[in-house]
Order: sequence, then structure tokens, then C-alpha cells
Amino acid sequence: MSDNLSTTGATRADYGDELSVSLWSRFVDRADRRMLLLAVFLLSVVVMLTYRPFKQVETGDPAMYDYIAQAILHGQMPYRDVIDPKGPASMYLSAAAMAAGHLVGLRDVLAVRLLHILFMGALCMVTFLVAEAYLRNRMAAIIAGLIMLMREDTAMMMIKGTQPKLSMMLFGMLTLLLIAEDKPLLAGVFSMLSCLCWQPGLMFTGTAVLIFSRYLTRWRDLRAVKVIIGALVPLAVTALYFYLRGALGAMVEWTLIFPYSVFAPHGEKTLATAFGHLWKVTNRVFAWDVVVLAMSLIGLLTFAVARLRAKRKLREALKSAELFKDAIVFPPLVYLLFCLVNMQGGADLIPFFPFIGIFGGWFIVEAARFIAARRPASTRAQQLKVWIPRAALVVILLLALGRAATYRFEGWSLQYQDELFKQFAANVAPADQFYVQGPVEILVLLNRPNLNPYILINSGADNFIGSKRPGGFAAVVEEMEAQAPRFVALSRLGDVAHRDDLERWVAAHYDKLPINGYNIYVRRAN
Repeated sequence: MSDNLSTTGATRADYGDELSVSLWSRFVDRADRRMLLLAVFLLSVVVMLTYRPFKQVETGDPAMYDYIAQAILHGQMPYRDVIDPKGPASMYLSAAAMAAGHLVGLRDVLAVRLLHILFMGALCMVTFLVAEAYLRNRMAAIIAGLIMLMREDTAMMMIKGTQPKLSMMLFGMLTLLLIAEDKPLLAGVFSMLSCLCWQPGLMFTGTAVLIFSRYLTRWRDLRAVKVIIGALVPLAVTALYFYLRGALGAMVEWTLIFPYSVFAPHGEKTLATAFGHLWKVTNRVFAWDVVVLAMSLIGLLTFAVARLRAKRKLREALKSAELFKDAIVFPPLVYLLFCLVNMQGGADLIPFFPFIGIFGGWFIVEAARFIAARRPASTRAQQLKVWIPRAALVVILLLALGRAATYRFEGWSLQYQDELFKQFAANVAPADQFYVQGPVEILVLLNRPNLNPYILINSGADNFIGSKRPGGFAAVVEEMEAQAPRFVALSRLGDVAHRDDLERWVAAHYDKLPINGYNIYVRRAN
């Protein structure tokens, strides 16, 4: 294959581009790798900052994870004191960011958003490295690292607060890089860190075991065993920490038992419905850029076919030094199967983004090479081989920078929320208790604890909680009434089985406050 490139650098001949001596060629083909990495990172950070991350409203799932991070700083434990079925690592990373922010006077939500802007830059940079290592083509690697910056929707998923899928993919892509660099122990460690951010990250552990064991055929060199040992280290540390804090049972219950026995069956769909929902969400997120997704899908299929062809002589293929290249095929395919079982919204597409970049870059470079191969004696055809990827990169850069530069902030802002809750907080005493189900940003922005762990009890969570009580979920409502919280806020009740129980309780004891956009209730005076 032409355009070959070692993972440590490239020469002009590696790209077969003797035709051009332009500044562009010298930058891309001879550029120091560290300079390119820095450029990708800084461009990613600049684009994310252009979308006004410090003005974006605090809401939704990111607010919920931000609240859990605050709860950690207050000494509470995930799963025991505040429930959510995702792994704990991303929330602890946000808690660390908040703690660091306190040292320099930066408020919690801004510290977390800054962390995730840096994470996004790091993910683009690592995607570049993975593409370079697996595709052996620097132009494809640059394209791969920058495709994620093209869309506003993508940026909004990353910059509004804690996003477990972002940290999961950062650790997961680092795992793929470590597989390429033949570092099984570290690959195991980072793969489990990915899983501890969100459970589907376990696909990276499985991929590492398959590659280092050469599809379970070779164990004597202990490389696959090192992957397993590496994966067990962060898992054991986490389990020990939660055990010592008295929350290991709750962690197992909410991260393993609940997702398997309740959450997954609750969202079960027929295959046709699942494909339809996946397409609907994908089309909404990508809009006209779905053409990039199509190119990436073709790139994935052609790359997978090439890897299958390399297995025609299976015994030799399993011994090949190129076997590691199979590793970038498994995660997107496995995650696609996961989405067909449980796909909720646009944020569930995040784990696909790096692979869309990688295989989109691969498609562009291979398409240019295919065109050149049709007319090998034509100088014009050989020039197209060089200039098609360059033109694609220019288009990607223009779209990313142009869309970011023309972005106009609309709607509510974080500052508006602050003013809204500042007026509300004037009537809140330090001893007043809150029960919030849904609009957890209230707790985040007021930095107040919830009455109980149940900040979002949809997707069967309320029935699961009730199954642990002799009186069912009604007993939970009775406990809350016994504590008589002064304020109650409710939203996101559409998928809560005991919605009527909550609304009846509120109607019997509370009056709604005139706060724009929120269903906040105050307890009636006796």
C-alpha cells in the first residue's frame, strides 16, 4: 500500500507526493508530529470555546452528573447517597475538576466544562494518533482528528457539563493506541477506566484481550494475561474504595443488576424499531452531514474487508505483526449492537464520533488512491490522489471554523439561570430541604443536597426502588412526606411509572411557585 507511514514519523516519499513542493506539502508531510498534535488539540479547544461553553444553560443529564460530582465533594457516595446506573469514574473526574477549581476561585460548573473542553481536545488528538497508527497515513489521521469539530450538535454534547461518554471514549481510544504500541498492561488499565466511565467501555477490554491473545489462540507469552491484570487493577481499586465506604453493594446493584434486569428490558425494541430509532436520531444529529457518516460507513466496510482478506491464510495471519489493525473494527460494530438494544438520544452517538473520523478519513484517502490507480500513467490522476484529501481537509476546516464563528447564542443562559435562582434563593433558609426529581440543575446552582438519592427515577428505576421496600414505592413517598421537604421540583416524569403518586403528593401539600420554566413547589403552611 502506498502512503505508508511509520507511527514515529513520515518522509515525503511515504506519501508518494513528489509532484508538489508547496508549503502545504511541507507542513503536512514533514511536520513534526508534536506540532501537528498541538495544532489539533489547540484547534479543538478553540472551536469548543467558540460555542460559548461558559454561557450554556445547565440542564439535563450533564446537570445530573454535575450534581453527583458535587455530592462526592460533600462526602456522599454514588449509588448509596445518589443513584445513577453509569460507572463512577467520570463523576469523580468532575469532582476533581471542581476541587481544583475551588483552589483558584472557579465555580463548579465552569471547572467541569473547562475539563471537558480539554477532554475534547485530547480526544481529537488521540483520534489523530490512533488513525496514524492503524491507517499509516498522516493525511487521513489529520482528517480523522478534525471531523468531530464540524457540527454544532457535537460540541453541545461535550461542553455543557459532565459527559461520561466523552471520558469513556478518551480512555477507549487510548486503549486502541496502546494496542498498536504493543503495551498490553496499560491497554488493560485504560480499557477498564473506559468501562468505569460507562459500562459499554468494556468492549475495549474485550478487543485488547482478543488482539493480544491472537484471537484466543496464544496465551503462553502472557500478553493477554497482562491485559486482564491491567484491567483488574482499577476495578479492584474501585471495588475496595466503595467497600471501605460501605457502598459496594449499592454500586453492584445500580451498575450491574439494575441495567441488566430492569433498564435494558424496559427499553427493549424490535429490531426494525431499533434501526428506525437509530436512523431518526442519527439523521437529526447529522442533518446534511450524514454524507460524512455514509463515507465513514463505506470506509469501515472496505477496511473490514481488507482485514478479512488478510486472514485468507489464517495461520500466517494470526502471526502477523499487522494483526493489531483489527482492533479498530470491533468497538464500532459492538457498540452498534448495543445501540440496537438500548438507544435513547443523540448523546448515545458520541462513541461513534472518533470512528466516523477515522473511517471517513480512510474513505477519502482510499477513494483518491482508487481514482489514481484507474489511470496510473496520467499526471492529472496522480495529482488528484494528492489534492482530493487536501481539498477534503480544507472543506472540513472551513466547516468547523465557519460554523463555530457564525454560531449565535440563543435562549436561556447560565447567567439567566443564576439570576432566576438568586431571586428564589432569597427565600430559602439554610435548614430548608429540597426534593428534586428531574431538574437537578436547581441543586447544582444552589449547591444544595437532595432529600434522598432519587434524583431521576425513570426507565423503571422507581419500580426497582419500590421492589426493595415492603410497602413498594408508596413507602418512599411516605418517607418523603414524613420529612416534609419545604421545596419540591419535578420534571422528566414522562417515563416515571409512579408519576401519579408523586403528583398527588405534591398537589396535596404544596403550592406552585411563579418561577419561569420550572415546576417548583413550596410546602403549604399548616
